[in-house]
Amino acid sequence: MSASSDDERMIYLYCLTRSHDETPLNLPVRGIGERGDEVYSVPFLDLAFAVSNSPQDEYETSRANTMSHQLVCEEVMKEGDPVVPARFGTIARPTKSTAEEKIKALLKRRYGELHEILREMEQKDEQGLKVFWRKERLFQDIVRENREICLMRNRLAAHPHSHYDRIELGTLIEEAIEAKRDVDAQKLALALSPLAERYETNKVLMDMMVLNAAFLVHRSRIEEFDHKVNELDEKYGERMKLNYVGPVPPFNFVELVIHWEEAEEELEVVRKGKIPGPLGS
Repeated sequence: MSASSDDERMIYLYCLTRSHDETPLNLPVRGIGERGDEVYSVPFLDLAFAVSNSPQDEYETSRANTMSHQLVCEEVMKEGDPVVPARFGTIARPTKSTAEEKIKALLKRRYGELHEILREMEQKDEQGLKVFWRKERLFQDIVRENREICLMRNRLAAHPHSHYDRIELGTLIEEAIEAKRDVDAQKLALALSPLAERYETNKVLMDMMVLNAAFLVHRSRIEEFDHKVNELDEKYGERMKLNYVGPVPPFNFVELVIHWEEAEEELEVVRKGKIPGPLGS
C-alpha cells in the first residue's frame, strides 16, 4: 500500500470476495485513477473487499474509469473465488473513522448477509451475448416475408419520385424490423436461458442489434452453454453475427450499493436478472 497517512487516505472498493490471508492479492492491474495505486484487500474473517487507495473522491463514468473497475474485478475472479461487484464509484472516505476501519466495520456488521450473497455467486460466472443482423440479409428477409413492403418497393421502383410512398415504406420497414427483433431475440433467449441460473436482456444499442443479453451460468454447465451458442451460430450464422464473451464477473446480476454513515453503513444488495421458468421464459 502506498499512502502517507492511513488516517487521511480514501479507499476505492471494487468487489467483495473471499479472504486468503496466506495469499494476498497480487494482481497484474492497477487501481482506478491516473496514479495507478496497488490493488489490495481489506479482510474480515473469510471475507474481503478488493480495494485500492483513491486519489480522488469522485469519478466520472468514462470508458477508462469503468474499464479500470471492471478489469480489477475480472482479475480478482481469475484467482478462483466468487466475486460480487461493488457499484462503480464506491469510495470509503475518512471521517471519525479511517476509510479502512469503515470497510472492516461493514464486513463485520453485515457479515452474514455478505457471506450469503457471496455463496449465491459460488461457481457462477456471467456470459455475455450480443447478436447483430447481417444488414443485406435482413432487408432481403423483410421484403420476402412482408407482401405489403414487397409491393410498395416494386411500386417505388417504377415511380421513384413518390415522396409519401417512400415515407410510408420507411415506416413499414421500421415496424417490420421491431417485430422481427422481438421474434428473433425471443428464440435466442429461449434457447439459452434453460442453461442459466438467471438471465438479463439489456437495452438494444443500435438498429442492427437483435439481442444484448447476459446469462449467469454455473461453471458445471459452461461447456454445455458454449456448445449451444455454437449451435445457434451454425443455425443463424448466415443472417446473424453472434459476439460471445465470457466468463466475466456477474455485473448484470448482483451489485453492492454502499452508503457510508458514521453510525452504521447502509448496504443495499441489488439482485438483477430473470429466473428461467419451466420453458426458459
